[in-house]
Amino acid sequence: MKRILLIITSLVILSGCVTNDMSDLQAYVQKTKANYKGKVEPLPEFTTHPPYTYAAMDIRDPFKPVVDIEVFSGPYRGPRPDENRPREPLEDFSLDSLRMVGTLAQKESEWILIKDPDGLLHRVSIGHYMGKNYGKVTSINEEGVLLLELITDKKGGWEERKASIALSE
Repeated sequence: MKRILLIITSLVILSGCVTNDMSDLQAYVQKTKANYKGKVEPLPEFTTHPPYTYAAMDIRDPFKPVVDIEVFSGPYRGPRPDENRPREPLEDFSLDSLRMVGTLAQKESEWILIKDPDGLLHRVSIGHYMGKNYGKVTSINEEGVLLLELITDKKGGWEERKASIALSE
């Protein structure tokens, strides 16, 4: 019963809000239309261009290598690593992880002491190999060690590159 009374009261209140008089709205619309001098500019004319014809089919593909590796067929005469020699322990580490910590000399022989990342000391002399790029020790002195590494070039061959490790303090 209370519910029905509440619904009837709500409808009576809401019916008082409804009016069919829209004269104020119509006056506002007419005032706005009178003040509006709306002219829409016409769309610009677009000129059509002739279609582009791609004529570079005979030119080198920019996504292929400049040097054709097949041109270099035949026996390779450049430097190459010796794959038949046994690998040395220091070839498992990159050069930047190895530290030279000292030198040793006895009569005519000279060695350097290299510390690997595991903390082990290795005695190295000229002719030994170090690093992941087949680095061969070519010179030893009190300040450091010089190596000659072999790195692959873009033609499928090998290039020699000088590298060094300085004495760590």
